[in-house]
Amino acid sequence: MLAAEPAPIACTLGPSEMGPRLVRIRQLTQAFLRSHELRGSTLHLVYDPGVQDELAQVVELERSCCTFLEFRLTSNADAVRLDITGPEQNAASARWLFSQFLPAAEAESRSGSGCGCKR
Repeated sequence: MLAAEPAPIACTLGPSEMGPRLVRIRQLTQAFLRSHELRGSTLHLVYDPGVQDELAQVVELERSCCTFLEFRLTSNADAVRLDITGPEQNAASARWLFSQFLPAAEAESRSGSGCGCKR
């Protein structure tokens, strides 16, 4: 039995879809992100609890366009947690992959198209 090919590191969004998606993610980050930590190829994000439904919608959209990323969303009364894991072989460039989910000061240092997966 052959091993499954890993999903290519490519976003399937077209230019007309990417802009509004990035704006939505940045707005959530600016308004609701409490903390973040990058460990290896996983970005751990903690948000205010009131953002759960909106964040769940964004995660579902991201799952469909960036299939090479793994998203894990959990919540309790105190916070919503989102863990995003990229391919292990790209752990060194994980900050680059996740740039759209980082606060503006950190995201400004990224280069490329603005999409976390850098179509």
